[in-house]
Amino acid sequence: MYDKNLQLAIIFMCTNTISNMDKKAHEESYYIKGLLENDRKICQEIYDKYYAKIQSMVISNSGSKEAAKDVFQDALIIIYKKGLKPEFILTCPFYNFLYPISKHIWLKKLNKKSRSEVTIEDDGGFIDEANIEDVIHETERHALYREKFALLGDKCRALMSLVFEKKKMREIAEILEYNNEKTTKQQHYKCKQRLIKLVREDSRFNEITD
Repeated sequence: MYDKNLQLAIIFMCTNTISNMDKKAHEESYYIKGLLENDRKICQEIYDKYYAKIQSMVISNSGSKEAAKDVFQDALIIIYKKGLKPEFILTCPFYNFLYPISKHIWLKKLNKKSRSEVTIEDDGGFIDEANIEDVIHETERHALYREKFALLGDKCRALMSLVFEKKKMREIAEILEYNNEKTTKQQHYKCKQRLIKLVREDSRFNEITD
């Protein structure tokens, strides 16, 4: 049966809908759609069909069951984020996309623990239809920015959130009671610089920008 923590993680990820694409999608694209639409039946099917395979790969390469859970969860998060992009379409079997992502995540964890580079022998030459490392780095960058964003003051978070929502500076000035549009722009610049400073001071920054 579904591990409870994994189930909660997958359900948490399933909150949006997939965009229609012009390119021809693989018949297993319903897995992406299911993740994005919070379809618990599809999430369960993904776990039932593929978790044991990812667990086997991790355990066969110096890992544990707990590590396998983390790898599987992280891979699904990456696939979810990839699926949110309007230009994304799955053109290969779902497992052919899931496996190289999972493999890369576990390799990265192993290499952090080892003094020498670690390799995992591939068990099928699966198609890698994306630059997996770039996808993972992008996801990690987003996570780091979100973490540091939470450390900003209330006013900065409110200002930047309104900017993310595409509000005009004039509107933001009225909402947050700044004197004028110019002052709002200045405050936005200061908040942005503060966020960038927090991110760059974190030891993880260099790892995910190399």
